[in-house]
Amino acid sequence: MAEMDFYMPAGGNTGMAQPSDSDTAQPGFSDNTMGCNDTGGCGTDYGIALPIAPSDSAPVAPLPSRPSQPVPPNRPSVPNTPRPNPNPGFPIFPNLPGGNNEFSETRFLVAATNNFPISLAVDSSVYDTSARFGVSTGYNYVADGFHTVTVRRASDLRAILFQRSFPFRAGERSTLVVVDSAQGGMDVIQVSDSGCRSLPSGYGCYRVANMSFAGSSYNVQLQNSGTVFRNISYGTVTSFKQALQGSYAFLVTNVSCCNGFRELPIIALAVTGSGYAVSNPLLTVPVDIQAGKKYTTYLIGNNWSSFSLRAVTLES
Repeated sequence: MAEMDFYMPAGGNTGMAQPSDSDTAQPGFSDNTMGCNDTGGCGTDYGIALPIAPSDSAPVAPLPSRPSQPVPPNRPSVPNTPRPNPNPGFPIFPNLPGGNNEFSETRFLVAATNNFPISLAVDSSVYDTSARFGVSTGYNYVADGFHTVTVRRASDLRAILFQRSFPFRAGERSTLVVVDSAQGGMDVIQVSDSGCRSLPSGYGCYRVANMSFAGSSYNVQLQNSGTVFRNISYGTVTSFKQALQGSYAFLVTNVSCCNGFRELPIIALAVTGSGYAVSNPLLTVPVDIQAGKKYTTYLIGNNWSSFSLRAVTLES
C-alpha cells in the first residue's frame, strides 16, 4: 500500500491527508512532540517537530531543519515588440492577434471637389481631421467584417456628409475614394488593392481608375506605342497590366481619340505600336514603375469646379 503523509495541526486535532509536492513522500509531523505546555512553555526542541514513523516500517531518522527559502519576486512581464508602422504619422496597432488572418488595411483618397476640409473615419478610428481634394492617407488596420465609414465636415463634426457600412476582408488592402455624388453631396467608392501577384522579374503592375465625375470616360495612351486602357468610364477601375520597370509618360485622352491604336497586352517602352502620335492630350501622367510593385493612377477633378482634371498615382 502506498504511504500517505499526515500533518497533525496544533491543538491536537488531526488534519486531512495532503498530497506531497514531490514524487517521494515526506514524513508527517506531530505537534505533541513540540514540547509546549498549556502555559505556552516549550521544551528544548526549539520548535523542531520530530517525525512519526509510519506503521509497519522502520523508524525514520529526524530531518534537519531547513532555513526558509526566500520567495522570488514576480518576474516582470516583457511586452511583445510591436511591428514597425508601415505608415509613419498614423497610429500603430501593436500585437495584432492573428496578424493578416484577422485584419485588413484601408486608406482614403479625397476626389470630391468641395472647397472645405473634411474628417475621415472608419468606426471610431479617425484617419484625417482636415483632408482636402487630392489628399490621400496611409493604410490603417481594420478588423475583418463590416465597418462604418463616416465623412464629416471638419468644422462641424455633427454635420455628417456620408455614412455607410462597407465589408473589409482579412489579408487584403483597399482604398476608400471620397467622390462627388451624382445626386449631389458625397459618396464613397471602395477600390480593392489586391491582385497583381507572381510578377516576372523586372516587372511591376499598373492600372487606372476614373473618379472624376459622372458621365466621363477616357482612354490612356502610350505615345507611339498604342492604347494602354480604353474607354474607362466614371467609377470604374481597370485591371492591372504588367509593366516593365521604367519611367513612363501616360497620355489621358477622350475616348474618340486614337481609334487606330491597338491595345497593348503589356506595358513597355520598347513596344512598337501603330506609330500614331497623340496630339493635345487632356492630361500627361508621369509614372515611375519599379519591379515588384503596383501602382494605380486615379483621375480626379472636373472642368467646372475649382479643381480641374488631374491625376494622383498611389502605390499599393
